[in-house]
Amino acid sequence: MQFKVGDKVLFLNEKGGGVVTRVEDEQIVHVAVEDGFEIPYAVTDLIKAGNMEEDRPLTAPKRPTPAKDEKTAGLYILPHQTEDISTGVYLAMVPRNQDQVLASAMDFFLLNHTGYRVSFALFINKSGNFYGKATGAMDPGTRHHLGKVERTDIEEWAHAMLQTLFFREGKTELLPPAADYIVFKPVKIYKEESFTFSPMLHQKAMTISVTAPGKQKERQTAEVDVPDSVKHMKEEEEERNTHKPVSERKSKGILEKHMVGDNIAEIDLHIVELTDNTINMTNADMLNMQMDYVKRCLEEARKQHISKLVFIHGVGNGTLKQALLKMFKNTEGLEYFDAPYARYGMGATEVKLYRSGSHQ
Repeated sequence: MQFKVGDKVLFLNEKGGGVVTRVEDEQIVHVAVEDGFEIPYAVTDLIKAGNMEEDRPLTAPKRPTPAKDEKTAGLYILPHQTEDISTGVYLAMVPRNQDQVLASAMDFFLLNHTGYRVSFALFINKSGNFYGKATGAMDPGTRHHLGKVERTDIEEWAHAMLQTLFFREGKTELLPPAADYIVFKPVKIYKEESFTFSPMLHQKAMTISVTAPGKQKERQTAEVDVPDSVKHMKEEEEERNTHKPVSERKSKGILEKHMVGDNIAEIDLHIVELTDNTINMTNADMLNMQMDYVKRCLEEARKQHISKLVFIHGVGNGTLKQALLKMFKNTEGLEYFDAPYARYGMGATEVKLYRSGSHQ
């Protein structure tokens, strides 16, 4: 269904309705609701109100008047239903198709749930190298639309860096700037439970806390708190080039950390889960490491009589999945098929192992 500015709409998944104030694209429109806020909605969550009898007119929200040089694209006023959300700056991933949260492309937002004006610089991480992605400023209680992100690009955001400055007019506490990694496991976007209804967005979203006013001040040193998964980015060149996988640094069985049941292992094959360092690694190097890890998992599963493995490979360009299917096809004593879509989307393959190559 197509909408245009001025259309009266009703919400399919919640009470109430509003007026379309802006059409962002074929999938997202912005609706002014009765309390005066403008909220983005997927068109699949709306229906035209027709000749609905009006109790009172709905008007578009008043936006703050920016300075002439301020970028206002993607700036939206947050609803008041955020009182139960901890103060801070968040990254939110909103599936464009709310009925297909495991397969849909996503809109990314920065949420400023603080009492400060936040200036930010965002850098995504491509194989250990940082690239400037966005910069801007958000008034208190607003959000900034970072754009549409395909699932094939999700790993670039898994260890992104956000630098922030907090400002408040008049007498205020002087807060140091913050620099924080945005850390999450890419596999989470393939799990239904990762997407919950967000009162800050009025949609299902995966929301990640990034920073809060005064966070840097609370730390014991002025150094940035670097996650274990990216510490090797700062080491000497010879150590960075070892490409030593996590499995070789662990003395325990390779499948121990992957067990999700008595006889089931779930293995995330995203490269950031297999090694802390991808500096100078080619795509072929990464694929070789992933395939070697799969072989080790299969060998360990046979030794420990584990009969079910789920390999999470993501969607991507399909190279890893095709390599896996070729390996499984040429390996005796197992069968393989797509893992349950409701839990993993299209990003995982399930393997069942049989003793002595026979089905039991």
